[in-house]
Amino acid sequence: MRQIPIRIFIFIFMAIIIAVSSIGTGMVLMREAEQAMLQEKQSKLFSLARLLDKGLVGTFGGMLQEKGAFEASRGEKIRILNQALAPLTDEIAAAEPGVGVGYYSRDLDAIITYGPSTSLGHKVGQSISESHEGRAVMATGKPRVQTARLVRGEIMNCMHPIVRKDDVIGYIWSNERVEDINIQIRKMRFPFYIAIAVGIIFSFMGAAVIAQAVAWRIGEIKVGIRRIEKDVTYRIAPMGGELGEIAESVNEFAQGLEERRRIEGQMQRTDRLAALGEIAAGVAHEIRNPMTSIKGFVQLIENGLEEKDSRRQYIRIIVQEVDRLNKMIHELLYYARPCESARLSVDINGVLADTLLLVNLNATQHHVEIQMDYGEHLPKVKVDQEQIKQVFINLLINAVQAVDDGGMVRVVTRRVPRGISVVVEDNGRGIDPEYLGRLFDPFFTTRDEGTGLGLAVVQKIVDLHGGGVNVSSRIGEGTRFEVILPEEEIS
Repeated sequence: MRQIPIRIFIFIFMAIIIAVSSIGTGMVLMREAEQAMLQEKQSKLFSLARLLDKGLVGTFGGMLQEKGAFEASRGEKIRILNQALAPLTDEIAAAEPGVGVGYYSRDLDAIITYGPSTSLGHKVGQSISESHEGRAVMATGKPRVQTARLVRGEIMNCMHPIVRKDDVIGYIWSNERVEDINIQIRKMRFPFYIAIAVGIIFSFMGAAVIAQAVAWRIGEIKVGIRRIEKDVTYRIAPMGGELGEIAESVNEFAQGLEERRRIEGQMQRTDRLAALGEIAAGVAHEIRNPMTSIKGFVQLIENGLEEKDSRRQYIRIIVQEVDRLNKMIHELLYYARPCESARLSVDINGVLADTLLLVNLNATQHHVEIQMDYGEHLPKVKVDQEQIKQVFINLLINAVQAVDDGGMVRVVTRRVPRGISVVVEDNGRGIDPEYLGRLFDPFFTTRDEGTGLGLAVVQKIVDLHGGGVNVSSRIGEGTRFEVILPEEEIS
């Protein structure tokens, strides 16, 4: 079964969470806003009712008494009270369009006023039903809110008792049609819906960006692991967050793997070269004596020839080749069984200065400039000075031979953790990457005139001193050798 790509999985997961949380939060907020709006409506309607309460001076009976209509008929009393109070209710109703207000008399059991009277005045004189909440208001003397179908349709009716000397003489209502309220609520909902939709869209975009970023980082780690499988020197680029910690752990693992492989390679090479050295030493001893004899007899033959004899040229070639073989045998014996070390505490900068005196002539002949960059306050190293000189002579000669006329070789010394670093780098032709792993193998050389033992001797001497040799090269840019030697331990 095909797996869902990680970025799609993250996007879907985040999108669901964002959508559910956004819609849920929006609905709760909208519900709260609706409740707040209803409470505000009720507060406003009760304020209008209290305003009408203050506008009623005295009681309904007192007003009739003043008019001399206390003994009048019920209808006449309602007419007189309506005539006195209708202007006030109309004024309040006119100030709040869509709102209906009015007075209800308990004794007369009738609507006294209902403003605006132009549209609701015909309700005056009617009695409320027995189930109407207004009767509970008059019975308890406590305000009530009723949402129901009443005399003017589906309304939210806020009823306020009219209390005079602890006696409830009626109630005042202030109401508004539910449909009008719902229209306002719908208008309020629209911006909420827009805000939720816009929020979800931007959240989805953000989720897509986050998912892509996470997927990219995971992809970088996956690619890095695959590359490390083939090349343990590769490192994943640093990145932040927890994925960055994973990448760092992978790099640390690769570092350990590289170190392990390097040590295993050194051990294998050491074992292989040790065996080869023993064989080479035996063969070299067996070859040296015959070569010496060959050279001696050939020179005797040369002495017996006339100066103009053409055979002298062949004899000189034989002598040169014998000398070259003797040199190779000498290097081979030195590699197989280096002489005992006489280690002293020395300043590596001084050793390099002495070495340059031996190499400068060769560099001058090849028109190569050697630049020195000595580090300051370097720790002493305990080495066999002659052996370490041989290391730097071999590296410098190789560097000089690797550059063309007018080239440059640079030597840099620096302090490193627990030791010193000596770098010999040139701007020459460089070394093919496929040859880098074999540079320190005996008899491997990229030059026709080379013996293939110079770098093998370099590594063996440095290994004997507890150090290491690193090499890097780019075709057409040059080669860089770094020798690291441990600093002298102070007891």
